[in-house]
Amino acid sequence: MSKNILSMLDMRDDLGKIIDSALSLKGGEGKKSTKKPLNKKNIVMLFEKPSLRTKGSFAVAIQDLGGNAVYMSPEEVQVGSRESASDIGKVLSRYFDMIVYRAFSHDTMLELAESASIPVINALDNLEHPCQAVADLMTLKEKKGALKGIKLVYIGDANNVCNSLILGSAISGVNMVVATPSSYSPKQDIVSEGKSIAVENGCSIEILTNPFKAAENADAIYTDVWISMGEESYREEKEKAFLPYKVTQKLMEKADKDAIFMHCLPAHRGLEVDAQVIDGQQSVVFDQAENRLHAHKAMMIAAR
Repeated sequence: MSKNILSMLDMRDDLGKIIDSALSLKGGEGKKSTKKPLNKKNIVMLFEKPSLRTKGSFAVAIQDLGGNAVYMSPEEVQVGSRESASDIGKVLSRYFDMIVYRAFSHDTMLELAESASIPVINALDNLEHPCQAVADLMTLKEKKGALKGIKLVYIGDANNVCNSLILGSAISGVNMVVATPSSYSPKQDIVSEGKSIAVENGCSIEILTNPFKAAENADAIYTDVWISMGEESYREEKEKAFLPYKVTQKLMEKADKDAIFMHCLPAHRGLEVDAQVIDGQQSVVFDQAENRLHAHKAMMIAAR
């Protein structure tokens, strides 16, 4: 595997092992373990965007694994305006052993990673969110016992999380269906890559516009916010387009009776999902949130 984890594709050969490692860490190899894979390692969390789960889970994960976490806020660094991403990558490489970078732009992510001489983990950019997808696949395996053959249905905005789930599902043997308005379909290069990998692994990636058809016999229904950070000016347009894609109890009834509901949070009850669903018995959203901690540990161990 590459020293960097900038995309799900960087874990193509190791994703199954990383997920199993995360499950093991959750199951008892975590805080109480005397093994400290990041012992005396200094890790910087460089964030251009605010965060609750990513920042909190990485900070605790680094500490649990014996490392030292340093957080740098958007105001402190100002990537691309005060200093170039390339220079920042070179400077941070002189102080730290790993960079956890949360960026607006995937191009900036690539620029910083290319200049750095230490591992870089993508903690979100506008193209992918591999940290979230690893935790999601971990949650699916935890709840369903296996990944191969599972049907995961993503409904709503085909954003960075969706992109990473397409690639991660294809790598893991998960049959993934995306239901979204045709004008908001996933990036074609992501879909093409996902379908190509899926053929090799005996699964499928399908893009539909009908959410109820997509949800039929699903093992998991997944949604995310319709308006991502930085898209506030499109709020009215997107809310109108995605209204038929709200996850309701009626839609959940199309899925398998033991289906789970997933959301990466934060959630807007009454918009992309009804409160009855996200707060109901099928919801595993807070297990997902917890699993970010264990997934991040496994990813850092793999990338070190």
